[in-house]
Amino acid sequence: MPRIVLAALIFSAAALPQGLLAQPPVFTVSEALLDEFVAALPHPEEWAMSTDPDAEELARIEALNPGREKDVRAVLTDSARCSAPVIEAGTRRALRVVGARLGPDKLRRLIAFYRSDEFRRLDSVDTQRQKGAVLSAAQEEEFSRVMAAHPEARDFATGVQGSGDIIAKDPVFVRDVSRCGAAQAAAFARAKLTYRR
Repeated sequence: MPRIVLAALIFSAAALPQGLLAQPPVFTVSEALLDEFVAALPHPEEWAMSTDPDAEELARIEALNPGREKDVRAVLTDSARCSAPVIEAGTRRALRVVGARLGPDKLRRLIAFYRSDEFRRLDSVDTQRQKGAVLSAAQEEEFSRVMAAHPEARDFATGVQGSGDIIAKDPVFVRDVSRCGAAQAAAFARAKLTYRR
């Protein structure tokens, strides 16, 4: 999953007690608050799925169909164009489920945190770290202090770690991904291309 939230990069599932991954309580959260939450999430540009074919899949299937590289690319490009919006929509729905499971109070605190100067500073430091910069002791201490002050970010990170299961149980996602898969299989068959070993 893309870098949707700074906290998800800081806290890994291995560092969290397994009891926290249990089914969360159900809260009533308004659609308007969930809209506000999704709008406040950092790095929405990273949710965008590419409509280019996956390079490894492209190479694998081209190897099965020598001399037919153009045909293989055409089928996989159409398939990526079908699946990209399906995956993006499924991701957004999963984030709404994760947000709803936090409940309205935590959600409001999380929205405020993401809109704060404090978060922007923290996000800037994290961007440096992702580019390979080594954080100073003061930056590491600030990181720890801010995250300790915002347990709702850790709770969201825990929820994000279970988002694959949410997406897998999303009937709209399953239906639309199946439709894209069937269209791809039909396109390979029409073109008489081999796509399985």
